[in-house]
Amino acid sequence: MKRLFALLVVAALACALPLAADTITLAGVGGNSQGGVSTAPYFLSVNGGADFGAMCIDFTHHSTVGETWNGSVSVLAASSLGNTRLGASGYATYREQAWLYSQFLAGAGPSGDINYAAWALTSPEARTSAGWTTGAQYWFNLATTTNLSAFSTQNFRIISPSDLSGGGSQEFITSTPEPAALFLMGSGLIGLAGFGKRQLRKTS
Repeated sequence: MKRLFALLVVAALACALPLAADTITLAGVGGNSQGGVSTAPYFLSVNGGADFGAMCIDFTHHSTVGETWNGSVSVLAASSLGNTRLGASGYATYREQAWLYSQFLAGAGPSGDINYAAWALTSPEARTSAGWTTGAQYWFNLATTTNLSAFSTQNFRIISPSDLSGGGSQEFITSTPEPAALFLMGSGLIGLAGFGKRQLRKTS
């Protein structure tokens, strides 16, 4: 029983302490553009893992294909956004961006219009750029007026740079299947729980 308690304490501390920074790479873009700017999909890699699709949600900063930087992958939940540009207070905005990304994934509208709408939620300057269209305004209006209280964000992740100051790389949103780094962390905690159960059976 004491060993089980010790394992639970270690697991709790592992969740409470900040994780070591992940290595994020912008592996490529999907070929869509609007106003001279690439739009979704973008392709990222975390810690050298397989590339996965994402949408850029940061119009202010800049990243180039092949660039690598330190960052973090955060579950899209109000309690898990401490390492993002907007922080916990930005949950509602990230939820709107997640909804827009879900619309892109479903093929509900043009990549450029949806991506510009997502950018405009955090970067007002996107609305005065060459890529802003009536379609982008349409998706922006939908994202900000649709009741998203029932829209689940549990499958979405925010990928943020470690440098959250004025500089740093762009921020992205993706959906599961999640990057390998998070999967490994989750499976490790599940393994700890399983080990604790085995020990409990032996000692009781």
